[in-house]
Amino acid sequence: MKSMTGFSEASLNKDGIQFKCFVKSLNSRFIEVNIRLPNNLKKYEGWIRDFIKKNFARGKIDLDLHYTSPPKEHLKVSDNFLKLVKQNEKKARSKGLKLVDSSYLDLLKLRDSIQSDYVLSESSLKILIKKSLLNLQKNRIEDGKSTKRDMDRLLKKMHKSISKIEKMEKQNTKHVQRKFERLKKEFQIKNKEINMNEIISSFAKADVNEEVVRFKSHLDLVSKLANSKDLIGKKLDFYSQEMLREINTLSSKAMIAEIKNEAVELKSHIEKMKEHAQNVE
Repeated sequence: MKSMTGFSEASLNKDGIQFKCFVKSLNSRFIEVNIRLPNNLKKYEGWIRDFIKKNFARGKIDLDLHYTSPPKEHLKVSDNFLKLVKQNEKKARSKGLKLVDSSYLDLLKLRDSIQSDYVLSESSLKILIKKSLLNLQKNRIEDGKSTKRDMDRLLKKMHKSISKIEKMEKQNTKHVQRKFERLKKEFQIKNKEINMNEIISSFAKADVNEEVVRFKSHLDLVSKLANSKDLIGKKLDFYSQEMLREINTLSSKAMIAEIKNEAVELKSHIEKMKEHAQNVE
């Protein structure tokens, strides 16, 4: 079971430039991908998007890549940079161009403009992206383990509640029978005056066995899903809706307070399960 929420961060130092990749994942019915890259790396956006969709099935995933120089490098001008400036200046003068002397501030601006177009190699970029997404995957798995533990707790409580309802099922039908006998006695109704179709209909409306059987069937399927390594989010959402439908019907048929109370407990557990369904892949 994998959660859809998570966060990861990965960094890479290359030629004095620090590259950082932040990835955030939130709930979504489908896979949504938002990518923010420096202009010189936007050509790799398609590959990154395909890689994410290949490894993640659901969730809104935001990937943000940027780079900066370390603080100690902000005022540093390397010897190679100065040598390169000197060579190009000499070449420009040889072509007859008149150049003014550059200040230290001019050199820093020139260096920053060059760094703004710094291109990370494709292999290094892939290493950084894969590392950050692998960390996100691990984060989602760990969060999923926590969800799995709570799911197991909810399933145990639901098994307990539906078992109680199953044991009280006959009491629910007998309650209708006692009510009928009391009304018959109070109004002195004779057997020949009784409409048997209505009586049978009343007993049928109080019979919750069908709902109990279907609910237990759904509960068994959810238990299997919770222990499955497959993608379960959408299926879990579907079964939680079906279970809620059965409990609503069962609650409307319940004639005794004990069954209604257990139905309320089950509704509470199902709502929590629906929340988990919105958060797992």
